[in-house]
Amino acid sequence: MDRKKKKTIILLAMILLLVVANGAASAWNDKSEKKKEKEAETSKIYLTDASDITAYSYSDGSQNMSFAKVDDTWEYDEDNEIPMNQDTVQSTADAIRQMEAVRELENPDQLSDYGLDKPSYTIQFQDNDGVTTEILIGNGAGENYYAIVGDSGKVYTISSDFQNYLQFDLTNLVQYDTVPSIGSGNLKSVTITENGTDTVYEEDDQVGELAGGFGALSLTDCVNYHAAAEELAEYGLDESQRITAKAVYTDSSDKEQTFTVYLGKTDDAGENRYVMVEGSDMVYRISETVAQNMISIEETGE
Repeated sequence: MDRKKKKTIILLAMILLLVVANGAASAWNDKSEKKKEKEAETSKIYLTDASDITAYSYSDGSQNMSFAKVDDTWEYDEDNEIPMNQDTVQSTADAIRQMEAVRELENPDQLSDYGLDKPSYTIQFQDNDGVTTEILIGNGAGENYYAIVGDSGKVYTISSDFQNYLQFDLTNLVQYDTVPSIGSGNLKSVTITENGTDTVYEEDDQVGELAGGFGALSLTDCVNYHAAAEELAEYGLDESQRITAKAVYTDSSDKEQTFTVYLGKTDDAGENRYVMVEGSDMVYRISETVAQNMISIEETGE
């Protein structure tokens, strides 16, 4: 074997050793990281540790909210026709089923010393086996709260952040109708139907004006979560009174879509207008300015 070939073999062997060493180091680091994560998880303290829950409720003594999972969909017990934001309601369920403690108190005093005899919040949940568990949250403890599960006698502190999951304002939990992203760049035409007459806007300058209205549309001020057909007239949203605004636009995949809004009466102040999205039973209020910008364009002289 000549000298040049021998150098090449030695160089290749060194490269191979480096690759093996790097692989071993990477594997060791991954194993070490997983071990640390496992140790960190093991060191956590949980008040509850249910695999899944099918219902839960919480109360602050004056208000109560309760939810149940029906066919894998969370429903509001007080009115199961109101669509719930599934991610929001599920995140609360997850926080309740596996409630992490900051610490467990050693040799706790009387429950009254922690406000647990008259709790600030009472939470109940039912797991897959039908077992009901109750959690009581008492006084504040610095940045935390005292908590106990049932009559276990074990007192914990939990982060005050948990309080953010206990929403009593229904508007924060409802799944509102989605407004597509519409602007002058993707709006192709708008058809306004009023008193049986269609007006079609498809010129660039016309569409550009109307795009401002559709782009500003926000459906969050809901006045009726499931309006019955006989209720529509009071909002001016029955077929004989309403104005229909149908927008044709292209989505992010450049596919043509339609978005139709029904516009009814203005409210008593005349500052807002009642609207509905086609296919929905929810009635909203939007600014009259936004409504006008969706259905009319500025007249220009010749």
